[in-house]
Amino acid sequence: MTSIVKALIVPAGLAAAPRIESIVGDLTTLQELVGGDLEAVTFGDAHVYLNTEGKILGLRPNPRASFLLMEAGMGFCDLFVGNAVFLGSTPDGDEADVPASLIRIAEDFFETDLSIA
Repeated sequence: MTSIVKALIVPAGLAAAPRIESIVGDLTTLQELVGGDLEAVTFGDAHVYLNTEGKILGLRPNPRASFLLMEAGMGFCDLFVGNAVFLGSTPDGDEADVPASLIRIAEDFFETDLSIA
């Protein structure tokens, strides 16, 4: 079942600000946000979607997404490229709102208020 979920979207590069946005948690929407096929990295009660061919396509680096994962306790990870979409999961594997704990870490790390618009 597809539902509306709150996602933390961290654009590649540094010009556009990270934001919380209500999105339809389906394949088409997620692919549009990352600009192609999806790759997922799971950590704790959350996961992040990236463009699986981002490096091959030469997408812009996304150091904020990479460092956010380290701040969230994932340890060392690769440098991500392209837009990143962070979400939570339901117990049965459906998409859920990005965890509040990750939003708090992101607000501290990015030094900004990420309240949904």
